[in-house]
Amino acid sequence: MLKSASRIIFSAILLLLTGLMAAVAHYAPEAVFRWYPGWSQKILSALGRVTALLPFSLVEILIVLVILWALYSFIGIFRHKTGLVRWLTGLLEGAAAVAFAFMAIWGLNYFNPDSIGQRMGLEVGQYSLEQLRAATEYYLTKANAYAQRAQRDENGTTAEVSFRDLARRSAAGYEALAEEYDCFVPSVQTPKPVLASKAMSYSGISGIFFCLTAECNVNDDGPVWTLPFTMCHERAHAQGIGPENECNFVGYLAAVKSGDDLVVYSGYYHALIYCYNALYSQDRQGAQEIWQAMDPGLQADIRASNAHYAQFEGRIQEAVTKVNDTYLKVMEQPSGVRSYGEVVDYLIAWHLAGGV
Repeated sequence: MLKSASRIIFSAILLLLTGLMAAVAHYAPEAVFRWYPGWSQKILSALGRVTALLPFSLVEILIVLVILWALYSFIGIFRHKTGLVRWLTGLLEGAAAVAFAFMAIWGLNYFNPDSIGQRMGLEVGQYSLEQLRAATEYYLTKANAYAQRAQRDENGTTAEVSFRDLARRSAAGYEALAEEYDCFVPSVQTPKPVLASKAMSYSGISGIFFCLTAECNVNDDGPVWTLPFTMCHERAHAQGIGPENECNFVGYLAAVKSGDDLVVYSGYYHALIYCYNALYSQDRQGAQEIWQAMDPGLQADIRASNAHYAQFEGRIQEAVTKVNDTYLKVMEQPSGVRSYGEVVDYLIAWHLAGGV
């Protein structure tokens, strides 16, 4: 009982410190964010250099080992008559330690009052339907041009490329961003395919950044033209960026600045999709005109992508989406999962500022 009591006390201290960090970041951001973003980037870069040496996802292996340990130790309760309380307090202690490390290394980035737009000197605001339509037409032109450069298979969709090759080719954009903006650093993380990618597809998850190993874990079950953007998105989290709309925008920038045709295409493809969906919700006729003006190869990729993701829709995806929505709202993202689509404001601002 003494050991269980000490675990509870230690867990309470860790959770109290975790909450205290979040409270200070929320109520006194000027005392935190003068140093925290740089601290987070340095820690993630150091961790990323180490875990990049492994060809597999370390966190995926760790999760399996933790689950096996939890099951083994739970069975031990009955085999060796160890206490259930001791087992539960062990889980509590582990969860509290992970929560503390998460917040100390990366989690506070969600509370940063300075958006990535402000750090880049980009003015982001509310936009008119005309500006949305103009931006959509711009990204359509770009996506059409790069769709025509893509190698196609017998179905007319973009031909397959190895995951490892895409991971290597998608890194260059961050070197370009780091040269242009002080808020970015070259990416040292190597995106890794997840063995449980099919399960991730059923959950509706395309990628996960795990800050304790600084790994960009990517669902490689998705269409090849979607993977570079996902890799760039997860790498954006490794830049010390929390909000999903900001990571979508930075992921787009890194993709189109990569200099690689397929990676650039993936960036423009997603920018177009986000703007098209926003336009469709306000002006269906205008969206239909955009669709009709799409390159046949681009249309083929969109149809194939929609068909791929449709097969995984169901209760599992709905449940995981609700969990993700709750997590984002707890981390001061009031729009929850809808924040992914709010990248449109950034894309319009970038277009109006003359960005590529």
